[in-house]
Amino acid sequence: MAEEGAYVIATDLNEVTATETANLINEIDPATAISAKHDATRQKDWRKVLKLAQLTFGGLNILVNNAGISIGGDIESTEFTDWKKLQEVDVDSVFWGCKLAIPHMKDSGAGSIINISSTVGILGNPLTLGYGSAKAAVCSMSKSIALHCARHKYNIRCNSIHPTFIKTPLLNRFIETVGNQQETYKTLAELIPLGEILETRDVTYGIIYLASDEARMITGSELVIDGGLTCGYMPPI
Repeated sequence: MAEEGAYVIATDLNEVTATETANLINEIDPATAISAKHDATRQKDWRKVLKLAQLTFGGLNILVNNAGISIGGDIESTEFTDWKKLQEVDVDSVFWGCKLAIPHMKDSGAGSIINISSTVGILGNPLTLGYGSAKAAVCSMSKSIALHCARHKYNIRCNSIHPTFIKTPLLNRFIETVGNQQETYKTLAELIPLGEILETRDVTYGIIYLASDEARMITGSELVIDGGLTCGYMPPI
């Protein structure tokens, strides 16, 4: 985003990683990024970081809701505490981010909200009951917000992005519970028609597009970035 000219607030529950991200951006493009500790499930934290955006950069035009956790389990094995935690982190955080960011975007004259969902928000999976339900909620919420903003002529767009497996710490933590990283990467890649797990940049390019003026007529849409996974079964050649 910074490479495309955006000023960035990198926020995270882990303040250390947020600072590291901002520092990495500033090494490339000085005075472009700041960081803040941010519990995305808490209304007061959202108000704090949005005020910081206003004071530091003079407004807000782009919001990327990217906080999330994953806890596996089917309907019989999923504990209610895990279910509630998934909804809190993966759904409530998006609700607060969108609800509280919209007034700032209205003041700025335009905005683009990009909510990170998942392919399991589109496809069913018996082993990801809570996570899939949360990501489906993010998809539906994004459409509702898009229509609300369009109805009131706010000039604010809202879309969701649906990636498949991405090489991130979240995936690596999952892999740690099941075995060898390279073998698991290979197994997961074989599920994807294009034969590769996503790199983070593959998703970032989609975010950049939806944030841009070139996507001015795209709202309430799902951008699926999955190497063909959701197209259906592809038999081996």
